Amino acid sequence: MGYTDMTLLELKVLCKERGLMVSGKKDDVIIRLMENDEAIAPPNQVISNNSNQYIHHNSHQVPLSNDKDVLMILLGVGIIIYSLFRIWTGFLFLSVGSQVLASLIAIVIGFAFMTGGILTTMNYKNGLVITLLVLLFSGLLSLVATSIFGGITPLSVDFGDDEFTKTISLMCSTTCLVIVGVPFLINMDSMKPGFPPGLEDIFSSQRSTNNSNQSVSKISYECPSCSQTLRIPSTYSGIATCPKCKEQMEI
Repeated sequence: MGYTDMTLLELKVLCKERGLMVSGKKDDVIIRLMENDEAIAPPNQVISNNSNQYIHHNSHQVPLSNDKDVLMILLGVGIIIYSLFRIWTGFLFLSVGSQVLASLIAIVIGFAFMTGGILTTMNYKNGLVITLLVLLFSGLLSLVATSIFGGITPLSVDFGDDEFTKTISLMCSTTCLVIVGVPFLINMDSMKPGFPPGLEDIFSSQRSTNNSNQSVSKISYECPSCSQTLRIPSTYSGIATCPKCKEQMEI
């Protein structure tokens, strides 16, 4: 049974179930429901072969990934252990008045490393991406931390010689980048894209909300009575009422 065969009350019940506005006349409610159908329907491709038509649903090939990659699990556990060390050093210096800012930065960096490590153990590519970005930020910050905060801080260690301190910091950062970057390049195709289902659903729903109004194509239709221009979904077929002169027309 199509929307045009349903009563206004039944149509409004459908709108309420979908979280849509229920106000308006029957034609307005029908258009609102059809716009919602267009927004949530998967894209189809119609393939014509002689006189027969087939509907082909678009599909995407996703490379298979190994959920239990031993290398990624070991690397992720190593990142988590390192993150705990960074968090511990941050809290250790938190009681030092002159190191509060550096301690807070170190704690934030530690939790960012932990996020990357957890995602890496789950074989998500974004886990190593996050870890690499945090390593770059942390490495650059350690080069200037000594001159900003002075002495030994939760962000860097001062060896007394400025050049020697920067050399050691650069070597440590480069080593960490290699340790994380090489497995990332080797296993890039076998790792899972995106984020775990819970986080991915949040991002997907947010993208759907932002793009729902842009996914429905509409056509202009001129009222034969008063020449009022109506914007109607291209997939709508039935009776529409002009909002200006209340003239009913068949679309």
